[in-house]
Parts: sequence; structure tokens; C-alpha cells
Amino acid sequence: MKIRVNPWLLLIIASVVFAQITPDCGCEEKPEINVLAVINGVKITKKDLSIDTTTQVSIAQESVITARSQALNQLVTKTVLDAEAKRRGLTVAKLLELELTAKVKEPTEADARAFYEENKTDRGRDYKSAKNEILAHLKSERQAARAKEFANALRVAAQVSVTEQQVTPPTNEGDLARVFATVNGVNITSLDIEQSLLPFIFQVQKQVYAIRKRELDLKINDMLLEEEAKRLQTTPKALLDQNVRGRMSIPSEEQVRAFYEKNKAKFNGEFSEVKVQIFQYLLAEEQQKLVAAYAEQLRKGAAVQIYLTEPQPPNVRQLCCNPLD
Repeated sequence: MKIRVNPWLLLIIASVVFAQITPDCGCEEKPEINVLAVINGVKITKKDLSIDTTTQVSIAQESVITARSQALNQLVTKTVLDAEAKRRGLTVAKLLELELTAKVKEPTEADARAFYEENKTDRGRDYKSAKNEILAHLKSERQAARAKEFANALRVAAQVSVTEQQVTPPTNEGDLARVFATVNGVNITSLDIEQSLLPFIFQVQKQVYAIRKRELDLKINDMLLEEEAKRLQTTPKALLDQNVRGRMSIPSEEQVRAFYEKNKAKFNGEFSEVKVQIFQYLLAEEQQKLVAAYAEQLRKGAAVQIYLTEPQPPNVRQLCCNPLD
């Protein structure tokens, strides 16, 4: 007897396991806030968020772990570049101009044509429209190769010692002093690595906040809609019909055409070809506005406390060294 396994079940299990075993990214401020909101006395916590949201958060935070693993190499390269620039009495920008820009051969039209023929597709752009983009791409590739060659040469000439230990986020003040590499007697510590990551960590924090907030808002709206339906002894659908669908105005032909004329450059087609698409967009936009207005009305009549806050630029000690809950 052959047992069939539901592929959706496998996906759910994998998502749960993935969310549970994701290593510490060192990108959540301490102490972490687990209660995201309290609605009329009912808590919504991180554990209440869907598997899809949790997985999206894990993927975003994984990017910090990847960046941390690359940061040490980038700091070593930066240190040898700074030292070489100082030795020559130049700025780093001038040094790179001399060693990269001046020494990279400009790609020719023949190079661009060869690249185009090798990579073109049946439905791709013609060579004339793609030429400048191809030339810029080839130049960028050559500069990257030269930069790697120059950096490697500097590293060989310098006294560089890199430890074999994995670069992990600090968990306390003492961890910040860990030395991961030494370049010409200059230590590169965990503190150096974490400080170099702060701008990227801030970007990820904002992304994670947006992911969580999107679902939190939906959960709050659903809870309040259910409570309002019970209070009025009706159904959520009936409330939405009355307060949203019943109040929607249908976009007129003039409104659809006006939208087309205003955004004509963004459309790939004549008005008759995109008319239905624009109509559906305007209708969805109207519905979204009415839903938002009704949700705000429900929130005003409820006890809503939201603890999920928009992140501010972090510092290293907020991420590693404040006491946990």
C-alpha cells in the first residue's frame, strides 16, 4: 500500500523547523518584545504570527548572518587599503582611481557585440538599445576583477592573521573584545565587525518591522470585526457589505481615462488595451481606502495597545548587551 504525503504538510513542517533552528542573527534589540499588541485585553504575540510571516522574518534575518560572515574579509581588505593609501600619501579614493580606473582597459564595441551574441534571446532587446548597458556591465566586471587582484596583492604583502573561529554575534560586553584578525599589528575585533554591520542591520530591522506590522494590522482588524459582529448580532461579512462594499463608488469612464492620461508613460499599450486593468486597480484602491477608514473607526471604539514599534538606528550594545526579558 502506497502512502501519499501531502506536499503542503511537508512545506508547513519545513517552515516551522526552519523558523526554530535559524541561528541568532544578532539583529533584534534587547530586551526583545514578544507581546506585539493587546486588543481589549487579548494579547497578540510573535508566536501568533503565521508561518509565512515567521519564515519571511527568518529569511530577512538570515541575510545578517550571511553579511556577518563576509564582514571580516571586507574589514581586512579595508585595513590593507587604508595602510597602502597612507604609505603612498594618498586618499583611498585616489589610490583606487590609480589602481582600478586607470588600469582597467575599456571594453570595445567588439567586446559588447560578442557578449550580446552569446547572451541574446529570441525575445530580448536588440543590440543597439542594449549596447551601452552591456559596455557598462563589462567595465564593471573588469573593475571588480582588478579590485580583487589588487586587494589580494596587498594582503599577501601585509602581515595578515585570521583566526579560524566562526564570526558570531556577541552575547555580552566581553564578546565585543574577541579578535578575529590582525593586520600589520592592528586587531579587528567583534566590535569592529558589528559596527560595520549597523547600517545593514537597521535596513533589515525596518524590513522585519514592515513584515510583522502587515500581519499584526490584519489580525487587529479581524479581531475587532469579529467582536463588532458579535456585539451587533450579525456576521463580519454583513458588516463589510454595509460599511465597505455598500459605500464603494464605481470608477467612471472619465476617471479611468484621466488615470491613463496621467500615467501614460507607465503603460505598455493603448487605452483600450489597459482600460479593464485600470478600472480594477481604481476599484481595489477605493475598497482599500474604505476598509482602512472602517478599521480606524473600530479601533477608536476599542482598547488598542500596540507594542510593536518602528525601529530606530541601533547601536551595538542594544543588540547584544542589554538584559533579556
